[in-house]
Amino acid sequence: SSSSSSSSVRDDALPTFPGGWLGPDLAADPGSWTHRLTDDEIAELDAALASAEAAGLDVIDLTPDTFPLPTLATRLDGLRRELVHGRGLHLFRGVPVHRYTPWQRCAVFYGMGAHMGWTCPQNARGHVLGHVKDLGADPNDPTVRIYTTCAAQPFHTDSADIVGLMCLENSASGGESKVVSSVAVWNRLVKTAPDLARTLLEPFPVDRKGEVPPGKSLTYDMPVFHRHGVVAGEVDGSAVTVCVGAAGVAGDSEGGGGGDGERGCELLSGIYDRNFIDAAQARFTEDDGVPRLTPTQIAALDALDATCDDPGIRLDMRLEPGDVQWLHNHTTFHARSAYSDGDGNGPSRRHLLRLWITPPDARALPGAFAERFGDLRVGAGRGGIRVEGQTPFCALEPGA
Repeated sequence: SSSSSSSSVRDDALPTFPGGWLGPDLAADPGSWTHRLTDDEIAELDAALASAEAAGLDVIDLTPDTFPLPTLATRLDGLRRELVHGRGLHLFRGVPVHRYTPWQRCAVFYGMGAHMGWTCPQNARGHVLGHVKDLGADPNDPTVRIYTTCAAQPFHTDSADIVGLMCLENSASGGESKVVSSVAVWNRLVKTAPDLARTLLEPFPVDRKGEVPPGKSLTYDMPVFHRHGVVAGEVDGSAVTVCVGAAGVAGDSEGGGGGDGERGCELLSGIYDRNFIDAAQARFTEDDGVPRLTPTQIAALDALDATCDDPGIRLDMRLEPGDVQWLHNHTTFHARSAYSDGDGNGPSRRHLLRLWITPPDARALPGAFAERFGDLRVGAGRGGIRVEGQTPFCALEPGA
């Protein structure tokens, strides 16, 4: 009866997907997704730091070999699997950041990340270790990346498989972190607003905010949600991930015959940042090749944002110094509230370090992701923001 503009979207009832979680359920069971580092694990971090410093290594040169973590590496390996194949969220607590020097803070975080995969550049300047800090930039300027301001950051994904955030200092007020399962958000929209859910499977114009990879345009088109298979052959060289549970998709219509065998197992991946969608509308016109959002598209984004912010869906947390939040961008969206120190004396002291990581067991991604992730093969070239003349480096201080 109806038709889809995307050949990858089957023309039938929308499925729901397994693996989603609800914030209140996780809030009631924090032990299932948090870990406080033990004294022995902290001693391993200290020993690895001492070894790296004695060898005169730069932060960017840290590897599992040069930053050895005999037992914590096993925990990080399990954490990575939980992010990629499980709920997509984990919180470490207790990194002793207040007794570390700036170099040690950067090194301990980067060293842990090196055990989880390859790091990706997070901006045009090549930061593979980034700083989430209010630098006084104007959040209303559509060219500004919101992480350099104290403004609220709406629900979004980062341009890598995994994002890690280590808190060095938090603000006097605000700055709370919010995380949702994008699978749970999709499942809710399928039930409450299926037509709008279907719209989110279609492309939206997205701004690159001037960080343009070679051969790419200033903007690109990207759906928010992607239904896709997990077979590595779809993306040359990409890793195979597995579907948990029975073949097929939970809640999908019964296909009969060999339907599931032909389709294999279907995944849902999300990629979203409304700030970048709004920037495309503000900075470009239809004459530039950027169509105006339709009322249906705007309604779909509004429904998406409202669902993400539903207290029955989202998980709230406040990161304290020494906390490390790890997220899988393909199955979670994250946000943060506006923040300040309340004294009006310049930027807040709130300061987080950030890593973007490509894990060796990264999920296969649909071809559309190449517009943002570049090379979709699992390895050092996948994900991040890559521009001409860029040299990856670890910025030891904000604004470097």
